[in-house]
Amino acid sequence: MESEARVLDEAKLDSAIADLLREDEPEDPEPEVKSTKAPTVFPELPQQAEMDEEVETKDSGLGATLRQKLAELRGAA
Repeated sequence: MESEARVLDEAKLDSAIADLLREDEPEDPEPEVKSTKAPTVFPELPQQAEMDEEVETKDSGLGATLRQKLAELRGAA
């Protein structure tokens, strides 16, 4: 009931597989669709030391001291 063993020709098998793969590939590859959106650019943020300097210059003086004391009395600070 068994059939006779056959010798496998690897070169023919490789070429048959290559032919099948070529048939599956589209002949003209579709061009890639480029996004029309502009890339997102994040703004340059200041360093923490620069922010601290700005706060010190704004909140120095009698007005800043009074606001700080008022906040302490209210329990906010």
